Amino acid sequence: MTKLDVLNHLATAHDLTAGALARQQGTSLEASSMMLIRLVRQGLVERELEAGLFVYNLTPKGHARRVFLNTRLSEIIG
Repeated sequence: MTKLDVLNHLATAHDLTAGALARQQGTSLEASSMMLIRLVRQGLVERELEAGLFVYNLTPKGHARRVFLNTRLSEIIG
């Protein structure tokens, strides 16, 4: 699971929990949680507490980074 994988996933899934991301990406809860925390610290993802669970969504900066990384990947792959 890469940063781009998570950003792309969050672009279509709103109010995603770390557990839901782990199930959908086939990773552990711990790995998903750590990735999300790193993205929050970078300002790419925001988290809010809802019904006792943290839910995650892309920030405007996260949307911009996602577009940039997808463009770069397309240029590299050709």
